[in-house]
Amino acid sequence: MSTIAVPCPHCKKKLKLRDKSLLGKKAKCPNCKQAFVLKLPAMTPASGEHSAPTAPVDNPPASDPQIEQVTPPTPEPPRQEESIQIELAQPTTPVVGTSAKWVPDDPVTPPPAAPEPAVKPPASGLPQIDTSAPPVINTTPAPGVDTGSTGPAFPDIAVESTENAGVARLRELRRKNAKRRNVTIASIVIVLLLIGVGGYFAWDQVEETIATKPVKPAPAPAAAASSAVASTQTYTPPAKVAPSPTKGAPIRLLYVPAGTRILIHLHPAALWAPGSQGEEFRACLGPVGIWAEQKIKEICLTGPAQIEELTFCLILGSPGAPPEYAAVIRPTEPLKRSELIAQFDGQRLDDYSFPVYSGDKYSSMIVDENTYVIGPPGNLRAAEMAESREYDSSTSPGIESILKQTDRDRHLTIVFDPDEVRRQQDVLLPEKAHPFLNEFLDWLGEDVETVAWSMHLGADDFYSEWTFRNTTMIRPGKLAINLKEQLDALPEEMLQGVRKMNPGTIGSRKVIGRFPAMLKAFSMANQEQSGERYAQLVSNLPERAAPNLALASLLTWDESTRTDFSLKAKPRPTGPKLPDKVVDRLKMKIEVDFKRMPLEEVLAYIADETKTKIILDGAGLKLVGYTQNMRQTMNLGTVSALETIQAIFNVKDQDQMCLIIDENAKTATVTSKPFAEQNNLKTYEFPPAQ
Repeated sequence: MSTIAVPCPHCKKKLKLRDKSLLGKKAKCPNCKQAFVLKLPAMTPASGEHSAPTAPVDNPPASDPQIEQVTPPTPEPPRQEESIQIELAQPTTPVVGTSAKWVPDDPVTPPPAAPEPAVKPPASGLPQIDTSAPPVINTTPAPGVDTGSTGPAFPDIAVESTENAGVARLRELRRKNAKRRNVTIASIVIVLLLIGVGGYFAWDQVEETIATKPVKPAPAPAAAASSAVASTQTYTPPAKVAPSPTKGAPIRLLYVPAGTRILIHLHPAALWAPGSQGEEFRACLGPVGIWAEQKIKEICLTGPAQIEELTFCLILGSPGAPPEYAAVIRPTEPLKRSELIAQFDGQRLDDYSFPVYSGDKYSSMIVDENTYVIGPPGNLRAAEMAESREYDSSTSPGIESILKQTDRDRHLTIVFDPDEVRRQQDVLLPEKAHPFLNEFLDWLGEDVETVAWSMHLGADDFYSEWTFRNTTMIRPGKLAINLKEQLDALPEEMLQGVRKMNPGTIGSRKVIGRFPAMLKAFSMANQEQSGERYAQLVSNLPERAAPNLALASLLTWDESTRTDFSLKAKPRPTGPKLPDKVVDRLKMKIEVDFKRMPLEEVLAYIADETKTKIILDGAGLKLVGYTQNMRQTMNLGTVSALETIQAIFNVKDQDQMCLIIDENAKTATVTSKPFAEQNNLKTYEFPPAQ
């Protein structure tokens, strides 16, 4: 590669530059350690080197400019130049900065107005190269400079056009860095938004998890090992919430005036059908069922058996003022307008194309052949009914929200605001029912804003669903847990109250005495769940539970109106002394009539009737694929508890169960035969059937 000699402007030491691309960069002289800009020296005649007379030459054509050539005299032997390795004073890789600006080392010399056609050689015979000004940008290849010398010190030099490459490179780097910076900032903002949105929607579950699952310290290794050995029970996941037996649309407040605070939605034709579960359920309600039938006939202008669906709304006013009502009736058969209009009270309003009547007793409206409405009297109320044909009438935010969780296909649904019911209890219920009502409202507490209860009577099951709209002071998940805990404690509280009662008949005494046990079964069957601004308690019991709970609730409430709860409970009659042995207690007679009752509840009933501690070994049953929720259906009448347990074991696919009686511990355990064999447990041998 050709070399170029560049003198140091400080110590005059000539440095050999092997790469012409280094011209224009700053270097440090290895001799004097001074920094300077690498550039070719400007040769002048005053230098005195290689001076010789010149010979004139012909000027070449303007189209092909050439440098004039001279023939120098025989030169003296060239002086040996010292080859010194130079050191750049700036990094080889350019430093990227911002707002780059090119500043020349020397003042810029403006170019001449017109370039000369040829370059006249100086006296020294070498071309004069001016590096004091930046090169003029030119896209055509630069002409070669021929010095006429064959020595390696001064090769032919071609000046390259850089097109301001350094500045353009800086601008390109700035543009790419700015783009990367913008993309990074945008990515960070998107991630923060996703975290914020996810945290907002997941905070309920997070707080519920924190509240319900406190962090516990890890047990010591020895303690953990001992507990693992001592425990024979395996983890049982919580029972799933029972699925809804119906898939109807939510109940809507159409065709009724504004201000509904209590809503009752029911299917009278199904509940009043002869021989149905609804007929038995109504019979267990006693005078309440009779009163309901009379009110339906009075308000709806027809009997319950002719009404497929009925929505009854109570509109509460100021305290002490009687409530107004509105009823949306959907008959089982298409109605005959002429017959129905003949029963309407008042005059038809001319403002509407459909029949709307305003009378002194009530207002009425025919929506279509399958729907008509009875509402409060007066033109204003009739107009409100007519204007709510397409849009739901206004009500409280709580009722409006909780109606979205209802199902209009269920047999009975009740929706109310607890505060409004407490405020208007004087006009809603008789005075003797106020203590019971206030106890129920106190049990709900201040965290409940609105309540909806619905039930459905199936052929084999009784479905119940409580929905509570929470206030803004508590999370839905926390409210569901609190209400489930209160429900679990209710049987014991009811037992304390029942002990103070003294029913007048033996039948009432038995039913009321069993009411706490019924509540226990009901609380065990309920499972809690929550959603956006609501909590639920859902249960699915055997169909026998509906009439039993209805009758026991009615008799207990009726007896509570005659009981002074401020007095101490009377001592319970001892009756005959219970046998000491467990096997003798299990020989006591009980009434057996189970319809799809879970095994766990059956054994709880037997234990309560015989005052015996019966243990259901879930881990042992799992060895043979059995569960605690296996449905039991049998009607044996009055038999002993042992006969009942034996009948359960004799059911198909349940013959791997066995009974273990421990007289020392006073317990009876139901487990599986393989588990008993593995643990060398003695099973009870039932006597042969008579």
